[in-house]
Amino acid sequence: MEEQVGQEKWEIVSRQSILEHPFVTVSMEKVRLPDGRIIEDWPKIYTRDYINAVVINEAGEALIMTGYKHGIGRSNWQVVAGYMEDGEDPLTAVKRELREETGFACDDWHFLGSYAVDSNRHIAMGHFFCGVGAKQVASQENDDLEHYSVQWVSLDELKTALQDGRIATGSYALAVSLSLLTVLKREHFPQILFKVG
Repeated sequence: MEEQVGQEKWEIVSRQSILEHPFVTVSMEKVRLPDGRIIEDWPKIYTRDYINAVVINEAGEALIMTGYKHGIGRSNWQVVAGYMEDGEDPLTAVKRELREETGFACDDWHFLGSYAVDSNRHIAMGHFFCGVGAKQVASQENDDLEHYSVQWVSLDELKTALQDGRIATGSYALAVSLSLLTVLKREHFPQILFKVG
């Protein structure tokens, strides 16, 4: 069997926290590579793990929130998203965020995978979902710093927004792409004239 490259883990010799903030921690690690070399200052960044979800109503439309995000300095299309609470599992978190942000709920959830934001610096794990058959069950509880408007768009429009800049955040683009590739296929929504690919 051919030897797999890069299977050896780097050894953490020491770790020093250089920034502690409620939303982000930055540590500097001294690491030893498998060949013995030492890197004195490898930065690792940690934020809370989060969820992103594309949510579809019974008419086959996608829920989109439009609002300002300070990290990109402008408004863009957003999907349901939020940080996980301590001890909270991803599915519980996505259901909570959907209800809080929009007042909607879904019974049909599809898990799309968990991915690290940055394979070198870590940052956080994102957990991605697609919820189908959304129904309004409560009023919106928007007490976030960011204010946004909610609208329903066609899957065709959602696909176009991936390419024209309306979706400008990587995690939202990943949630939409995974949903279109794995869940929102024509056989699931025969009433929609939409084809992936």
